[in-house]
Amino acid sequence: MMEFFLSPTFWKTVLASTTPVMLATLAANMMTKSGIFNLAIEGTMLICALTGVVVSAFTQNLWVGCIVSVLMGIFISFVFGYFALIMKGAMNACGVAVNLIASGGTVFVLVMLTGSKANSSALKSLTFPNINIPFIEDIPVLGTILSGQNMVTYIAWFVVALTSWMLYKTKLGINIRAVGENPSAAKTAGINVLFHQFVALAICGVACAFGGMYLSMGALKSFTTGMVAGRGYMSLAMDAMSQGNPIVGCLSSLLYGFSDTITVYLQLYSKIDLKLIEAFPYLFIIVVLVIIQAIRKMVERRKEKLASLSQAA
Repeated sequence: MMEFFLSPTFWKTVLASTTPVMLATLAANMMTKSGIFNLAIEGTMLICALTGVVVSAFTQNLWVGCIVSVLMGIFISFVFGYFALIMKGAMNACGVAVNLIASGGTVFVLVMLTGSKANSSALKSLTFPNINIPFIEDIPVLGTILSGQNMVTYIAWFVVALTSWMLYKTKLGINIRAVGENPSAAKTAGINVLFHQFVALAICGVACAFGGMYLSMGALKSFTTGMVAGRGYMSLAMDAMSQGNPIVGCLSSLLYGFSDTITVYLQLYSKIDLKLIEAFPYLFIIVVLVIIQAIRKMVERRKEKLASLSQAA
């Protein structure tokens, strides 16, 4: 078992498994920072996963498929924003509606185009290549882990770093965080609340698009019904751990990648029921989240106790 965990291939798989959840977590982080609760991340990823496959198949151009998928992600996020922010609909209800439309709509489109309800293997879609990084690929162990990943994985790391810099180092990011913390105060200060929330929704849509495309055009070579498989919902747990910080969210997502890769070991070397094995990543994250929340409450109580003692003195 230790050989399995110490293998560079294991950790390479961890990074690959982390990619879609990391992008979904980035989307959730942006929503938290802008004061929006977006349950539609799951459905947006699913729609974008199919869009990239279909457009790249019909145009035979990877980048056209990528751009259209990104635009679709932004469009779906804006639709959610229109009903939730402008029409003042309940955010959770709007998110559930998008997810239901995505679940049924992707199957409908898939059947129309391929005649299959299961996958898009009938379409000759294009995929993102794996990239070997010069010099790094020659480093023992580290080269195996970091080099040879899918292009979307490297894009995800770049987008996380760029978004983190934008949130904390630019006026736009400061305004987005101000809107999320206190919309009334931000409005009084002359900040356009709706504009900045829609900017956050656009970034959310881009992250969801790449997360969906990674699943259908990176990790796999075709679209499969329901292939997002709860990763959008899992991002909400990662967001709770990171409290809206993209860098911490990226590190939190590694927990999912780690637990998801362990399931491979369990499937190969254990006699545990397959359904229990498939549930392991989600159970693992729930346990970790409960522990983290308990630690945070203990720290808060300790601070309150120290504050009360200092006031009494």
